[in-house]
Amino acid sequence: MVRYNAVPPDSYIRVKKGLQKDHVLSQYPSFHESMYDSFEIVLLEGKVAVYYYKDGTLAVEGNDADVFFRRIVRQVNKIISKKDYL
Repeated sequence: MVRYNAVPPDSYIRVKKGLQKDHVLSQYPSFHESMYDSFEIVLLEGKVAVYYYKDGTLAVEGNDADVFFRRIVRQVNKIISKKDYL
């Protein structure tokens, strides 16, 4: 799992829209009250879940050994500046 701290809502929206350009997002209800939004991307290559919490934490969850997961993390890093949020 990769976590980004204090990500503003507009940056999260850019991440979500950026991922929607290349992938179909499966929206699902947030698991608990601290979560603002969540979705996952499921392909034959693997599955990645993205969680955005009310405190501004953005979490990208998947199998660290999976090429698909690493590609999604690189895509998120391009959209937001990783050094500002780690």
